[in-house]
Amino acid sequence: MSKEPTEIASMKMKRLVEEASQVRYIPGGALKIYFRSANTLLRQSRLYMKENDLVNAYKFYMRYATLAIEKLPSHPDYKKPEHKAGRNELLKNTKEVLNEIAALKPILEEHFKKIAEKEIAEDETRHQSMQKPECPPRPPPPLQAQQIYVPYENWNLAEQLKDLPSNPYISNNPTHEEKSYHSVEYPGISTRNQSDGYTYPSVKMPTIGIPTLTDIKYSPALPPKVKYEPPQLPPKPSEYISTTFTSTIPYNIPNVEPIHKIEQEFAAFTEGGEGLRKVRLPSNIYEYFTRIAAKNTLKNLETCGVLFGNLARNVFSITTLIIPKQTATSDTCTMTNEEELIDYAEERGLIMLGWIHTHPSQTCFMSSMDLHTHSSYQVISPEAIAIVCAPKHDPNFGIFRLTNPPGLQIVLQCTERGFHPHNSDLPIDKNIVDQGHVVLEKNMRLNVIDLR
Repeated sequence: MSKEPTEIASMKMKRLVEEASQVRYIPGGALKIYFRSANTLLRQSRLYMKENDLVNAYKFYMRYATLAIEKLPSHPDYKKPEHKAGRNELLKNTKEVLNEIAALKPILEEHFKKIAEKEIAEDETRHQSMQKPECPPRPPPPLQAQQIYVPYENWNLAEQLKDLPSNPYISNNPTHEEKSYHSVEYPGISTRNQSDGYTYPSVKMPTIGIPTLTDIKYSPALPPKVKYEPPQLPPKPSEYISTTFTSTIPYNIPNVEPIHKIEQEFAAFTEGGEGLRKVRLPSNIYEYFTRIAAKNTLKNLETCGVLFGNLARNVFSITTLIIPKQTATSDTCTMTNEEELIDYAEERGLIMLGWIHTHPSQTCFMSSMDLHTHSSYQVISPEAIAIVCAPKHDPNFGIFRLTNPPGLQIVLQCTERGFHPHNSDLPIDKNIVDQGHVVLEKNMRLNVIDLR
């Protein structure tokens, strides 16, 4: 017995909640990183709401709530005085998040129910269309050739056709000539106004059999043509939904995609199966950055920068490169005023998407210290990337991420400092320059902000 729409909607909602509650939290990580991660989740939630992508908005609000209510209060440093400001901001934003979750839940439940009703109706139609006899019935014996004499003045087409046998061997796919003579087709969407976004079905009138001259002696004039009046169009789906649901959220209700289609939005997946959204990266970023770092490279000093961007239609675009104040050696680079960089980005609504640095004399790889630096980015956003530019070697350009698992977990739990090995039977990091979720695109503008 098939499930009811309400039951199906409940199952989809349960699956969404389970997926949304998965938060990247490893005890022992720096608390300030998790405070920053929570702010990033909230910013992404608001962006999804602005785009009317309520499914992803709900997912990221749930992740924020899980982190703020279930995970962080158990952190060993949570109650320390130096984190009071971070705690207060977290609790203040949690109230907003819980209100949004409460408002979104009934809207999504109702919409999943309507999706289920539509899918059930489509399944029933498909099932009925398959209930046809495999072979056509045996035709009756042919009639003896005879002529039918009917007085012209009393001739009636319907009366003459009622006793004519149908031929089951006539093809259901008539030739072009037969089709043009026996059927009438009315224009579909190609001749309608396509700007209204609604798909119009093609309407085909039923075929009417025409008697031959051997059956009818007289051929009177054809009956008048029936004037075709197109049916009234149903409302657009988006209009239907927006008038069906009521919400306390100050956004229009979108045509939410079914849950089973969400996975199609991911560009790649981690080793543990977590979806990674696409990241658009300017293809000339190597030239940009090596030109900025040229003076330091000549002195055999590293240079680092932070990558920021925005989120639109579930795709990240790296739009801004910020060069922070920093100190450097031949194999290290450290930011000295991180708060200035964070404030600049948050004031402009930018999302941190990774970092970039040079290896002025070394090859293109991620050192153990690079891995520790990058873990603080990737724990905030799984899509975060680390770019290495090694102008004196080939290859001279690499895009890296930590494997997850085991790389991210190993590095976050590691307490060693300086250069040191990470023991693992599996790779800890991965070069994704030719594969993965990052797409190099030409003609992308990159804003460079130098805070040094």
